[in-house]
Amino acid sequence: AANPYFHVDPLRESIPYLVPRASVLLQDIGRAFYDSLYIKGVPLHQIIVTSVLRTEEDVARLRKHNGNASENSCHRFGTTFDICYNRYVTVQTAAQPMRQVRNDTLKWVLSEVLRDMRQAERCYVKYEVKQGCFHITVR
Repeated sequence: AANPYFHVDPLRESIPYLVPRASVLLQDIGRAFYDSLYIKGVPLHQIIVTSVLRTEEDVARLRKHNGNASENSCHRFGTTFDICYNRYVTVQTAAQPMRQVRNDTLKWVLSEVLRDMRQAERCYVKYEVKQGCFHITVR
């Protein structure tokens, strides 16, 4: 599904489904990220969702090559999604020609947004070093 605030990677080990609360959270994170970039004068980018709902089979398959994948993964409940912090989709508009932005800058803005969501008790956030993503579960 096309969304102005986020991009979904081709999903190999998950299904694009979230429970409504988690879906609203993802939408709000994407919108807050956009707003924050805009306010800071940083060129607009979309966050990239790399993993969503996983079936039992997906989890079993993933555990063969991903040491972080847990047997009782919260990805099985449609309450969790992953947003990568080292890749973003550049948004080009007439008002905003292409301008290079460092990933560090985008990651910093995204981590601020996630910190705010966590402090508002809307989610749990886990920083996945090997996977290069934030693992986010709705509360």
